[in-house]
Amino acid sequence: MIHRQAQAGERVVVATLCAGDLPPGPLSEFAQSLHQRWGLGQGEVIASRRAEDLKALDALGAEAVHLHVPDCIYRTDPAGRHLYASERAIFGELHPAEYALARRLAEKISGLMHGVGRCHLYAPLGLGHHVDHQLTRRAVETVGNVYAYFEDYPYAAREAGSEFELLTRTPDGRISSPEVVPLAEGDLSAKTTAIAQYVSQISSFWANLAEMEASVRQYAERAGDGRPAERLWRLR
Repeated sequence: MIHRQAQAGERVVVATLCAGDLPPGPLSEFAQSLHQRWGLGQGEVIASRRAEDLKALDALGAEAVHLHVPDCIYRTDPAGRHLYASERAIFGELHPAEYALARRLAEKISGLMHGVGRCHLYAPLGLGHHVDHQLTRRAVETVGNVYAYFEDYPYAAREAGSEFELLTRTPDGRISSPEVVPLAEGDLSAKTTAIAQYVSQISSFWANLAEMEASVRQYAERAGDGRPAERLWRLR
């Protein structure tokens, strides 16, 4: 959908909240193991992942904004203890110590919106329950006036119906309804090209690029009932 909007001459700005530098101090064993999986050393991991993001958004025709918050696997509490030091933790609940962080991020997002003028604000549903996605949704909802929620692919492909339904509700209990956005072949091609730029992350989800492309098309056709599409969730 980003590609579709950009091709129509609209300005699209994508803010990646958790693109900050590594904090001082030792990394957790879990973070180090992820670096090994990604094939990135500690000194290059942040610059490499930012570069992947820039290439992906360039392929879609969008602008990138990288905010200061480190990825969850690097964040610590005031005592220096890692908040998310395991696979289970990063897909668990957002740590209460980070509620204040969500409010600070909301202030940053509000500032960005003033900088670009009148705009529509999109937020992730948080499908998959990744804590950084939870943090992002919480921050955007604190800003308010969410135009629509998008599905967190590839996590969305694994979600059970009950969890999916739960996350389409807002904190105040309002229910979102789906809006199907058809994709042209060029849009779908741009999407897979963009995903392919995240070289370090491919192995976390797929065996190779061909499997990624097939999976993306399959999910898009599922969303569009046989024709490629994406779903947005709009408040009723």
